[in-house]
Amino acid sequence: MADDDLEASRVNIFLHAENVRVFGDQQRPILPTCLVTGFLGAGKTTLLNHILTNRSNLRIAAAINDFSELNIDERLVKSKNTAQRIVELSNGCVCCSKLDDLKDAVFQMLESADVASDNVNYLLVETSGVSDPSAVIRALDAKFGKCFRARLDSVVTVVDADQIVPMVDSKNQLSPQNNNLTIISQLECADIILLNKVDLLPTDEVERVLESIESRIRQEYNSKAKIYRTNHCKVPLSSILDVGFPTSSGVSAISHEVSAIPMYVSSIGGALRQPSSSLMKNSPKAAINHLMTMSSSSSAYTLQSVSVSIDAHPLSLSKLQKFVCCKTKLELLFRMKGVLWIKGFSERCIVHLSGRGRLGFELGEKWTGPPVSDIAFIGAASENSMNELQKEFTECATSSKRIRNNCQSSEGQGDKTIDAMDVLLQNPNCKKLFHIVEERDDIVYFRLTGGITYGYTEEEIHRDLRIDTNAMQMDLSDAVNASIDSPKAFLTYQRTMAETVLLCYSRYGTSPANNLQVLEREATKVVATHFRNVQVCKCGA
Repeated sequence: MADDDLEASRVNIFLHAENVRVFGDQQRPILPTCLVTGFLGAGKTTLLNHILTNRSNLRIAAAINDFSELNIDERLVKSKNTAQRIVELSNGCVCCSKLDDLKDAVFQMLESADVASDNVNYLLVETSGVSDPSAVIRALDAKFGKCFRARLDSVVTVVDADQIVPMVDSKNQLSPQNNNLTIISQLECADIILLNKVDLLPTDEVERVLESIESRIRQEYNSKAKIYRTNHCKVPLSSILDVGFPTSSGVSAISHEVSAIPMYVSSIGGALRQPSSSLMKNSPKAAINHLMTMSSSSSAYTLQSVSVSIDAHPLSLSKLQKFVCCKTKLELLFRMKGVLWIKGFSERCIVHLSGRGRLGFELGEKWTGPPVSDIAFIGAASENSMNELQKEFTECATSSKRIRNNCQSSEGQGDKTIDAMDVLLQNPNCKKLFHIVEERDDIVYFRLTGGITYGYTEEEIHRDLRIDTNAMQMDLSDAVNASIDSPKAFLTYQRTMAETVLLCYSRYGTSPANNLQVLEREATKVVATHFRNVQVCKCGA
């Protein structure tokens, strides 16, 4: 009898699985999907990072497409977030050469145990900046084929508001010679448009400019899309993903726990999506492969992409600063983005160029493996010019004996060397604004305090005025790098073991930040912003 009971228990082990397989619901799960598109440097990766950082209980996978051979976007997303799964699609565009790869990736995800077990319940697809998204939309909307179980909930187009300003003339018209077919297609296909980087617009004209851009978009390209104005793509997730929040019934009004608000995925979709017919009736005007209509002439150029990877030696800060501030190099490029290993920095250094020649710098995580400098350049230049740019970047490594200098310094004196520390110490305005911390390995470390202006020490600024002095340093770096003045300005920063942020610049090279006037101007603005609630000097005057 005991043997019979044992045999019966063995059979029952598999009884539930067999019943589910035979009698259970055979409908296979649908995977809600959001397609993120936008031109080079508009902020697509910033939006992905924003979604993944604020995803709460959503279990999100991401498929990231990059036109360049090195998928820098995928590395930036991986370094900042823990997505359930990330698929890399490099060296081509999902609108053409990589479309089949995208279909395969989506199919594999749909067939995976992650989707079947609900470990992944939302998919983000980021297209490359030069892609016409209409082919991807058709693939994700198809009722049959590899992607038929992917439910396209929304097409989000990110627009660099600052970059599109030159396309709007005084009559609220997009200048015909500046029309970009790729951007037009991205706008026409959108359910949601994010007018990003509005903080870069002139303060006194921001409302007028944004109204002009929105009016033009609605009149000519997409009358139904919802338009949101954003900085750094900060937008509620429910505005771009088909998700909702639980009702307040049964929830305590008071909670001492700090937790993200849970979200649930719509079971039917359709809340954000326009009908496919209305989306595609005007498209594709951009039935092209990476062709740009240049504003300087009527001829079109094919975009070129080159990538560089250097792992033998770190980059020299002074050489890198000369490279990124060279006007003749920047004019070749639509986009530059890299994760760099710079001598003296323990963290990954993220450097990028976008829009109207605006640079960006930020510190990533500390290196956990062998450090390496990876960078990609995308531009409408000849293959020879891009290859020459590639060679010049390799000369930024500390092992290189020289770096070509085809650009004039900020003083217009060619290769003349300037002692940056002397400039900061001798300039009266700089002495009021900055405090030099130390000089180490030919790098000057200094901080913006503004303390002399108001009579406070830096300790008093932090303790008594409650001003975040670390935020002041990073705000100054962002403002200097985003300037479009000539000569180009570039400013980096480091973080000490004590979590103190220090501005830094090569001591022997050009003047601090490569443009002392920009450094002073932006520093004065940053101090005024952070000290806006300080009415009088410490002395009471």
